[in-house]
Amino acid sequence: MIALTNIGELELLKKVYEEVVITPEIGEEYGLETPGWIRIEKIEDIQKFKLLNLELDKGESSGITLALENEASLLIIDEKREGE
Repeated sequence: MIALTNIGELELLKKVYEEVVITPEIGEEYGLETPGWIRIEKIEDIQKFKLLNLELDKGESSGITLALENEASLLIIDEKREGE
């Protein structure tokens, strides 16, 4: 969301995807007011979140957890391996 906002293309998500859902943690990392067409949903599996959070930041950890909790979801993430 930050990268798309930086290039003025956040609306692209709305145009391409039927529904956009983020976690409160992602919203916090975004740091700006979230557009009304983006739904915020809390994760349920705190243990999975904590495990992922050992290696990733809380935004990515919560996003992955939410995607795993919702089988018919597509996760868009900007994390990359070290050295890339």
